[in-house]
Amino acid sequence: MNIHLKNIGIVKDSSIEIKGLTVITGQNNSGKTTVGKALYSLIDSVVNLKQKALNDRYYYAIEQMEKACEVFPFYLAMRRGRRKIENECLNIFFSDAYEEAVVPNKIDMYLVDLIHELENLDIREEPYVDIIGMYYTHSYTARKIDYKSFCAYRDEAISILLTAKENITSDPELIHYAKQSIHATLMLEFYGQIQPVNMDGGNSLIEIYNHGEPCFKINIEDNEISDKEEVVYWNTPYRKVHFIDNPYILNEPVYGRANKYLDRNLSFVNEARIISHDNQLKYTLDSPRDMSIFEGGIIDERYKVIKEKIDLILPGEFEAKDGDRFYVDGSMKLNSGNLATGSKLFSIIKILLELGEIDETTLLILDEPESHLYPEWQNSFVEILMLLIKEIGCHVLLTTHSSHFMLAIDAYMRKYEITDICNFYHTEHIDNGEYVTYQCVNDSLDTIYRNFVSFLSDVKLLRNEYLTEGAEE
Repeated sequence: MNIHLKNIGIVKDSSIEIKGLTVITGQNNSGKTTVGKALYSLIDSVVNLKQKALNDRYYYAIEQMEKACEVFPFYLAMRRGRRKIENECLNIFFSDAYEEAVVPNKIDMYLVDLIHELENLDIREEPYVDIIGMYYTHSYTARKIDYKSFCAYRDEAISILLTAKENITSDPELIHYAKQSIHATLMLEFYGQIQPVNMDGGNSLIEIYNHGEPCFKINIEDNEISDKEEVVYWNTPYRKVHFIDNPYILNEPVYGRANKYLDRNLSFVNEARIISHDNQLKYTLDSPRDMSIFEGGIIDERYKVIKEKIDLILPGEFEAKDGDRFYVDGSMKLNSGNLATGSKLFSIIKILLELGEIDETTLLILDEPESHLYPEWQNSFVEILMLLIKEIGCHVLLTTHSSHFMLAIDAYMRKYEITDICNFYHTEHIDNGEYVTYQCVNDSLDTIYRNFVSFLSDVKLLRNEYLTEGAEE
């Protein structure tokens, strides 16, 4: 798969191949993370798009029914209809297998039924007081409402429900929906500045191709997805994407499965539901999977060698209890927040493996994973990554500042014979340092090493200078 960026972040115009392992090196503030942000934003936006749309429709319907109930509180069937939708959707959300098309149709059906009930409600002037008495317990307050107002409230409630029905059934192909999701995720990951801050007008472009076929084509103008060009968002080879740059997410409370699927903050109706990559990773880590014995056996066998390597560093298991996650090794039970930061990185990989979240459809994006690792553990972590690529077939995009980590990659990719699916890029400043491009250095890895060594040489010369001055004194 190839990604092409034009005027994204500080990247001028570059393409990168994502296959097996992709490594990006370069100085600080040289746009190394830009590719990862763009890839994550596009892929995560459309992963399980139908389920996200279902989640959105569900909460939108509930909110609109609550609004209608506030307008017309006299008819308890309104609340019964709301509970009916809620119960049906909850059952579907917690089912291991569901048909995405079923629930939206049911939501639509319930709204239609409720609208029909209200439209045919017998509210002739004479028995209208009796109706209030039947359906509204605070009859004293209700009797003060005149017949004309009562009818107006009923009609307003119907109008709310009709609008909700129209919105739920609009955009059946989810074209507008996907566009909004992609834009909101890009804006969050790039902190509202997708395009270069010093670019005065002009267009930006993100394209992703797989075997020459377009997966995404997003044109951006004034930090908005442009309506001038068709938005392409076809499926990618990846069904899961995890952006790992913050091991400290294991310090936070365990939210549990319900929050991932049913938290109102995940509603696409309000763009605030778009959550950052580290929060999305946390939701994944906090969501247990009900695996069958057969499925668990397959995962254990498939990941056996990799888990053995991880167990050399982190032999215990994880369990969640009372909102906390614990690392359990024999008689020791340690809150995961008290693990060393380097251990947390291994922990995240281990938990993702146990959840079945790493396979051939997974893209792992790692931003400077060596930052909290002692050189020995850097070697171990690199070896685990190479095994994930070789044995599982997942894909890894990572950035690094470490000459040691880079050398470990160089060594282990040769040991495990995956050099043909490893690509290396080095960032290079252009246009007086305002922009960068990615230069492929597959045939000249010495470019990377020279860059690392040059700064080591500078500080070594400085040290020798002061050692010499001290000797002379």
